[in-house]
Amino acid sequence: MKTLPHKTRWRILLAVTAAVNLALWIFPSDVVTLIARDRHVLLGRYSREHLTWIIGVGVISAVVLLIGAGVDDRGRRRRALGVVTACLAVFLPTCTFDLILRINAPDFYIKDTLAYHRPAMFKADVDPRTGDPIVIRDLPEAARSYPVLPAGYPEFAATLTSDARGFRNQTDLPQYDIVALGDSFAEGSKVSDEHPWPRRLAESSGQSVYNLGMSGYAPQNYLASLKEVGLSLNPKTVVCMVYEENDFRAAELREEPESELSKFFKQSPILQMLDGAIVRGLGRVHATGNVKGIEVLSWLPIRVPQTEAGKSYAFSPTLVLDLYQTPEKLKATSQWKAITKILVEMNEACAAAGARFVLIYTPSKPHVLLPIAGKLPVEKFRAFAELRAKETLPPPAEFYEKVLASLDVKETLTREFCESKAIPFVSLTEVLRKSAASGEQVYFTYDDHFSPKGHEVAALAVTAFLAGDSPPAPVAEPDGGAPVAPPRPAVTALDGP
Repeated sequence: MKTLPHKTRWRILLAVTAAVNLALWIFPSDVVTLIARDRHVLLGRYSREHLTWIIGVGVISAVVLLIGAGVDDRGRRRRALGVVTACLAVFLPTCTFDLILRINAPDFYIKDTLAYHRPAMFKADVDPRTGDPIVIRDLPEAARSYPVLPAGYPEFAATLTSDARGFRNQTDLPQYDIVALGDSFAEGSKVSDEHPWPRRLAESSGQSVYNLGMSGYAPQNYLASLKEVGLSLNPKTVVCMVYEENDFRAAELREEPESELSKFFKQSPILQMLDGAIVRGLGRVHATGNVKGIEVLSWLPIRVPQTEAGKSYAFSPTLVLDLYQTPEKLKATSQWKAITKILVEMNEACAAAGARFVLIYTPSKPHVLLPIAGKLPVEKFRAFAELRAKETLPPPAEFYEKVLASLDVKETLTREFCESKAIPFVSLTEVLRKSAASGEQVYFTYDDHFSPKGHEVAALAVTAFLAGDSPPAPVAEPDGGAPVAPPRPAVTALDGP
């Protein structure tokens, strides 16, 4: 086969390289979906992953063109050797500097077992970069966000401290009346030491409470922390907070866990600093410009109640779709089987140790807010959910009604499962809904976690249950069917510090 002349091959290489790079620059990411998920938008057009591809392909293209510009094989080999030498000259010192930074970097978690924890006697109350007190501000994570941004929860100073075991407690007793299990909802994401509901539970109940909650935990971590730490404290009661969104998905261990190489790169101080600099710099560029399709987000954040006293709440399409399912579909999932298996193991472990196991069911934002938010614009509501839908959704009005009808599916199945296993069940749905309807802000506006007020509401509900005065249960249908949400009122119109 006749070899193409060097000039022809060079022109083809140049054309292909230019076309690939130009295509990456021309076609933007789905900016509306990124905004709906509160993901960073860089240069007003690209996701972080998209821009990474642009930079990576650009660098590779430059190297390929530099080598390919050689007039003969010898020249190209010489250029390739020069590129390799230059890369090594940069790579080796960079790796050395990265390792030095890793050695001196503070540890935020000690992941020696499945029951990982923070460093013993850890304290975070000042920003290490500025030395200023840590202040929690309820703002979107990304610079480009919703068309209208109402004020979030008022800002406040926060401190996070850990005890000798690395958990968020201010006491160190040989045994406790109550041990609390959970994830960031229990540890207290974006709140100060005095706010988490286990701390408030101790104050309102008069009992000693040990908080084993930890940001990032999943049900398998709850079980591990119960066995490794919790039961050794000889509690009378173990309360486990389960969040209905990610706890169900995370209960099933991934078949292909993240590789150590991937973890190594993600934990690189240099890459983290570079990523932060890019986000801070490029995230502000064109952050308020027009975006095609942004009108589907114009109804968010929603105001509850729709009065001057109402508070604003935003949530992602994923949270809506997570509630849009049937009992049959949920029960057939491997996630449901995984989490129920873990609940049984925790209950049995507690029974063997002479402790009572209690499940606290924590609803997501839309579960609490949609029934009291009034009639939403059904077309935009469906278009919003469709941003992350993996299947065709029903027409707008039908989809909206089906979502409202399915809000309690997951909670009802969990309640019924607990009843079948004689596990006491505490739902926070109605008490949170009642507080939100009265104008109290129980979740942050731009974060899915409890606000300080939400933690207080949860603590009082658990206190009432443990004292024998259960919080309100969902209203049952007249024929004894599945629980349903209270009727909707008619209308005309933030990992922890």
